[in-house]
Amino acid sequence: MADYAKVYQDFRAAGAEVVAISVDPSERSAALRQDLAIPFALLSDSNRATIIEWGVLNANEKGGIAIPATFLIDRERKVRLAKVEDMMARIEPRAMLDFVRAMPKGDATVPRARGVNPALMFLRAMANGFRYGVNVKRG
Repeated sequence: MADYAKVYQDFRAAGAEVVAISVDPSERSAALRQDLAIPFALLSDSNRATIIEWGVLNANEKGGIAIPATFLIDRERKVRLAKVEDMMARIEPRAMLDFVRAMPKGDATVPRARGVNPALMFLRAMANGFRYGVNVKRG
């Protein structure tokens, strides 16, 4: 999400909107959105209806979480791209932006997933924690 936040205004300029969906309760999603300064909507699907309907439920993790996925839905509500991803291969936000920009011209090539280095992901998460702070609730 943080990578998409960095190019959010570019998506807006291209006439697109970015939305994320989480299985977390709305209060937790709102807190995460605020903590990470996410400029786009982070919707809550705590009953998992949407992720089940879209076929991206990972029932084996923490009572059911969403499998990382990227969907592009046009103004007529037609799915133009559906890419179920994994932790090691994700669509680069800039590649998705290029796809969005090319769609009206008819020469949009489906973006390829990029490899992800888990160590780099950990370092990014740590850097974001230092940059934006971490809101820990103890119970």
